[in-house]
Amino acid sequence: MRALLVLGAVVAWRPAMQPWKAQLRSAVLCGTLVALGVPPAPAAEPASTTQGFSELAAEGGVMKAEPSCFINECGAQTRACFGNPSCLKGVTCLGQCRGEQLCATRCFARFGSDRLNNWLSCTLEDKKCVTTGVAQDTSTFYANAPQRVVNFDANELRGAWWKVRGYSAKYDCFACQINTFSKPSNNRVTNDIEFRVPKLGGNAPGYWQNSLVETLVDDRGPQGKATLTVDGKMYGLSFHEQWYVLSSSKTTDVPDIPDHLFVAYKGDTQQGPYDGAFVFTRTKTAYDDSPGLRNLVTDVARKNGLDPTKFCRIDNSCPTVGTERAGASDADLAREKLTWRDVFELTEWLRPGTLKKNDAFDPANM
Repeated sequence: MRALLVLGAVVAWRPAMQPWKAQLRSAVLCGTLVALGVPPAPAAEPASTTQGFSELAAEGGVMKAEPSCFINECGAQTRACFGNPSCLKGVTCLGQCRGEQLCATRCFARFGSDRLNNWLSCTLEDKKCVTTGVAQDTSTFYANAPQRVVNFDANELRGAWWKVRGYSAKYDCFACQINTFSKPSNNRVTNDIEFRVPKLGGNAPGYWQNSLVETLVDDRGPQGKATLTVDGKMYGLSFHEQWYVLSSSKTTDVPDIPDHLFVAYKGDTQQGPYDGAFVFTRTKTAYDDSPGLRNLVTDVARKNGLDPTKFCRIDNSCPTVGTERAGASDADLAREKLTWRDVFELTEWLRPGTLKKNDAFDPANM
């Protein structure tokens, strides 16, 4: 019944719309809810108080949705997104990911735009058209924090750093990561981040070049255990992080150690809580060239419950061939008409509830 109401509302947006186009957009809206694990019904299955979208989807849970919210509360954002083929593909791409973060990152790298960000911000965060049915409780998650060094000075962050080792395969191991810190005020630090997202197989293997800016605050956080805190938005959705500096050049008494920062972190979004760690050095090769630094990181990692063997070596070769700027192209964003190719790519959404997660799904092939 709700699906029929949504269909009627979508058709009412543009009375002169071609019938097949109106039906397609209506089906995509309903199909998107199903792809996110959401049936067009109000009931939600029980979930723990720490579950986000990612965990709930992974466990086969069903989210709570109010389909009319997409029209009544976020109508302008929905019309702007669903009226553009590239943004609409971004929505369906995210649906294929079932809340899995690495897959979602590739979708944003391929189809990211202000239209998609605005739609996600309104429907998932501002108006909460889709929820897990419970509020996340991350108090215990943040309470179990790594042991930060107490004498760290945020001025040590200034300048450019290469991320050379990462702990989380989902968040820390992207190629060609450069972080440039500046300090515009006494307790705030701006971090300009460059990183690359692999295209996997795709039609043209290579990378999407991404960039973002975040602001860190020299603050201990609600639990009093952090070195720095971060509150920001990425891809239209808010995130919160606490950084814990475990070692730096000026906080260690080990001699002949190159400039470095060893940081662990915890964070949360509506996707759920996450954590990881990484090592910054001033040059690409400083970590590999310094046995002393490698031994120091190994010792500090073990003291904080991190397995040194799980750190990845980040590829900072940064080739130019096959690399393009992330996000929807100007040509994609300028298109305002659905083509037959778009129709074929979206036919799987015409039968909500029949989709199965495709482990081989690759946004680069859309």
